[in-house]
Formats: sequence, C-alpha cells, structure tokens
Amino acid sequence: MSTIIMMFILPLGILIYFWDRRNYAQSLTVFRDYISQMSHTDLPDTSKMDRIDEMFYKNGYTRIERSHTGLVVEKKHFNIGVLFISVGALTYFGLFLYLLYYRFILKPRRLSIDLGGAVMMREGKK
Repeated sequence: MSTIIMMFILPLGILIYFWDRRNYAQSLTVFRDYISQMSHTDLPDTSKMDRIDEMFYKNGYTRIERSHTGLVVEKKHFNIGVLFISVGALTYFGLFLYLLYYRFILKPRRLSIDLGGAVMMREGKK
C-alpha cells in the first residue's frame, strides 16, 4: 500500500507546487488591489497603514519595519508541493531534508509597501 502512495506522491507534489505558485501570484494581486484601494481613500496615512498592516497580519506576515507611509513585512512560505516532491523522491529522508531546508535555508519572502511611491508594493528589500 505504501508503495502505491509513494508512486503517486511525486507527481502530485509537482502539480501542487505549480498550483501553489499560481495562488501566490494571485494573492499578491489581491494585496496590490487592496493597497491601491486604501491609498485612494480619504483616511489619514496612519489609519491606512493600520488597515494594511492588519491585513498582512491576518495573512500570517510578520512586520519588520513601519513608518507613516511605508511598511515592510515578511513570511516564510511553507510549500506542501515541495514537501511532497522531496518525500516522493527520497522517502523519509526527503521529509527530514525538507524540514532542515525550511528551518535553516529557506529565506522569508519580503514585501515592501510604500503609499507615497510610484510602485506601492514590491518584493524584496525596501
């Protein structure tokens, strides 16, 4: 029974990996739309940043830096597709290697938000 599961976990992991990448891109567009909507409201900049900060907090991001018009957040993205690929290719060693990768090697994705700039949200350092 476990051989059959291991046979299908690698292709399933590949499918989930690409599906997760597409969903991440879609969530970034949702974040950009929300930030754009918030920047065009009549609220003061501090309350705009409070609402944007709250949105990122509810989505699991950690705040690194904050000012009146800027915000830097980051999050380590757990990808179940990569976990399935590593387990499917290397069985239980893959699980151990993925946990080491996630804990020590994987860098968090950083988003920089600037309400006063030409580009309101970008990935990478501020």
